[in-house]
Amino acid sequence: MKRQFTPSYHVGNIDNAEQKANNAIDGQLEIQEEDKLLLDAYTHSIDEEKIDHDLIICLLTRIYASQEEGAVLIFLPGYDDIVTLRDRIINENENKPEIRVMLFTLHSQMQSSDQKRVFRPVLPGVRKLILSTNIAETSVTINDVLFVIDCGKVKEKSYDSLTGVTQLKAGWISKASAIQRRGRAGRCRPGLCYHLYSRARFNSFQKFQVPEILRVPIHELCLQAKLLAPPNAPIADFLAKAPDPPPFMVTRNAVTLLKTIDALDPWEELTELGLHLLDMPIEPRLGKMVLYSVVLKCLDPVLTIVCCLAYRDPFILPSQPAQKRSVAMAKRKFSCDTFSDHMVLLRAFQAWQKAKSEGHERNFCSRNFISHATMEMIVGMRSQLLGQLRASGFIRPRGSGDIRDLNSNSEIWAVIKAALCAGTYPNLIRIDRDRQQLITQKESKVRFHHSSVLNKLPVSAKHSVATLRKQMIAELPCDWLFYEEMMRTGSIAHAHCCTLVTPLSIALFAGPARLPLDALHEPDQARLEGYMEEGDSEDDSKYDNQKAMFKIDDWISFRVEPEIARLVLQLRQKWHALFLKRMHAPSKGLTQADEAVIRTIAGVLVAEDQALNLQQPAGIGQRPRPLMSDYTSPVHLRKQMSASPSHRSPNYFNPNNAYNSSGLSCYPDELPVMPNAATSPSSYNSSFSSCSPQSSPLAMPFNAIQMSSKQEFSQPCVTNSRIRYFIIKANTSRVVEVSMAKNIWAFTSTTERKLMSAVKEGKEVILIFSIQGSGHFQGFARFTPHLSDQRPPEFSAANLGTCYQIEWIKKANIPFQSTRHLQNAWNENRKVQISRDGQELEPSVGESLCKLIVKGQPVFTSDSMKSSKRNMAYSRENYSDSTPLSRGQMQWEQNLPSSSSWKRKKPRRRNRANKSQSETKG
Repeated sequence: MKRQFTPSYHVGNIDNAEQKANNAIDGQLEIQEEDKLLLDAYTHSIDEEKIDHDLIICLLTRIYASQEEGAVLIFLPGYDDIVTLRDRIINENENKPEIRVMLFTLHSQMQSSDQKRVFRPVLPGVRKLILSTNIAETSVTINDVLFVIDCGKVKEKSYDSLTGVTQLKAGWISKASAIQRRGRAGRCRPGLCYHLYSRARFNSFQKFQVPEILRVPIHELCLQAKLLAPPNAPIADFLAKAPDPPPFMVTRNAVTLLKTIDALDPWEELTELGLHLLDMPIEPRLGKMVLYSVVLKCLDPVLTIVCCLAYRDPFILPSQPAQKRSVAMAKRKFSCDTFSDHMVLLRAFQAWQKAKSEGHERNFCSRNFISHATMEMIVGMRSQLLGQLRASGFIRPRGSGDIRDLNSNSEIWAVIKAALCAGTYPNLIRIDRDRQQLITQKESKVRFHHSSVLNKLPVSAKHSVATLRKQMIAELPCDWLFYEEMMRTGSIAHAHCCTLVTPLSIALFAGPARLPLDALHEPDQARLEGYMEEGDSEDDSKYDNQKAMFKIDDWISFRVEPEIARLVLQLRQKWHALFLKRMHAPSKGLTQADEAVIRTIAGVLVAEDQALNLQQPAGIGQRPRPLMSDYTSPVHLRKQMSASPSHRSPNYFNPNNAYNSSGLSCYPDELPVMPNAATSPSSYNSSFSSCSPQSSPLAMPFNAIQMSSKQEFSQPCVTNSRIRYFIIKANTSRVVEVSMAKNIWAFTSTTERKLMSAVKEGKEVILIFSIQGSGHFQGFARFTPHLSDQRPPEFSAANLGTCYQIEWIKKANIPFQSTRHLQNAWNENRKVQISRDGQELEPSVGESLCKLIVKGQPVFTSDSMKSSKRNMAYSRENYSDSTPLSRGQMQWEQNLPSSSSWKRKKPRRRNRANKSQSETKG
């Protein structure tokens, strides 16, 4: 039972090392017949699946009595055993003042303030005790360890490719690990190692640990193998040549999953999506989330969540079991009542960045049980992924498709959930209301993981766990969830990292891009084929034969009104056509028809969430915060502006503003403008907030490249002009129409700061408007710093702040061709039409442009805008598919379903002549 031998300082060939270990055991311990009987009696009296803490306490007592100084390293399988043994040691030594010990715990997901002190020597007479997982086998070397107690167990994850379930369980270590643990004793002098298992058990160990390729998901490996395999060679045949090849069924299931998420086509060839997933240094499904967020324009929040999932959970295990409730309460606070573990990750990261910018991140991490090192790693991963997206062309340096445009919907939680749902498919959960159970396609009984915020916290001892579980399921407002990972504990599967999602999100984004031909079953056909016998309804009797069946795959189907089903199918087809188009040409901008599809999707998803009374948290789209020493605080500016009665301060902290609350003054795609000798620092800083490339890990790579390639920077200089001119970019003509009618405008946070800074200097501010993609300037107006009490829905975009009053001076169309001779010296001498929102013009150029607008063509009235909007709506180029929506029916924006029942009016049809003409063209 007790093994004692001198550890070898040099372990070469594993077979030789194993033989030396066996010889040492045989030579130093002769087992008598009496000892053998005692050993047999002991092994029959204990459960070898559990750790014998009593035996470890006895060994520690023996070590205390040896009077030999040196630290004790105890290998344990996991968190529960570490905490249990630590409490036992504290209790045993409580009444023994002569025994002075210092306890340390080492665990990959535990973080204590004194963990670094484990490497420091202790005072004479104090015994250092280190309770560790296998992290101390090779990752950590502690020089003063003299004694090692090896329990012989380790916790490892194993993956079942048939069910898609991950199992974390304790098992016996390998012979190589046993020898490695023995080598931890006496790094600087001879030591002792106690193995808590018999020689027979040691001989039954495997020589080496099971290779990772045999116990983890390999779909990422299969995708990479496609690049290395010869042409037309199956992935399974290529991986079969590995030294330890995975079973054929495991490889086949991984390839099937890649086909399910559209990374591979039916012939195992890489799709456009698969090629982009190969470029991303993350797991394929996480990469799909990122790409969907790019097209849906909610990049930043999804990027943060994906990095948390790709690395590790930022929440650490508490050092005291009693603190588990505190961890649960901290997570519940971050969840904002959204029934989402993904929201917890996003909010925790944003709160950590805020705490870091304010200088108290250590206290924040300690109070909320968050790992500071994990958060720093997530920041670096975000930077790496952003760099890859730029290299692939998904993020453009300016204009449509830049980082600001790709975050237009970042404040809309329903859109963020849709991107996450698309990536997690087929990891979906449905609620069986009759049995009050969670079920998946392969599991009939699923529970939420103990770390999930969807678990209900017990209020008193009267409530059983089963009762709380049923109460939580009953309180969920809809029947669908998606999860990140399924883990099995015993016979029960636990879903890890879950989020509630609406049925409409499932119908639009789950499943393959190409649905089967029988995806939509009309009422008569559905009844004849028996589809009315099963579904996700609580009460099938409520549905009559007039319902259509909308089928996503063999497990997911919905019963809806026939017209609603057709509309959803058409919108789904439009979305996937747009997504494939974006994958094929990442750097190509979106057309107005593309933008209409995205707006429609965002609108119906928000309406669906509102119909189910789901929460929409404010501020979730805020950008990452760089640490800036020279940042002009909006609060400071507001205080200065409030001193003047004629200027009302802007609301910089409006919760509906996606980016104001972040306090960010520059972003990786916005290069910091360096002041030159012609610009005084004071006047420059008063109108622009600068940021150093080193101030944010996110901004470093891009800014460093850009700054190394440019030796000069042009920027606004201080002039004697009393007027400052700014370009304002509008997303749609409708926004300009409302602005002309109501004399208001809402600005992004960056533009708002520039304008208020100019007003503070006593300058008159002229706004020159241009609709993106129109090829024209539409007029100019005078900015007034007075807030407007109006907030039309056209100005409710996530990236817009408070509405201000403006005075339109001239409303006229002037084409870009008429202004091509005007170059802006404050924008690297680019033509004036090549400007982003908030770009300031050199005064003489701005004055010339306004004169051209005054001499321009007919006034851009409300009626002409309506006519222009109709022309653009019905004359844009068609998609490749020939659905009714692709032939110009922009009524989708008004007629798509907006509630859980998906009931809306039918879209207006064009007259028969136009329809015939379109079909002839098709």
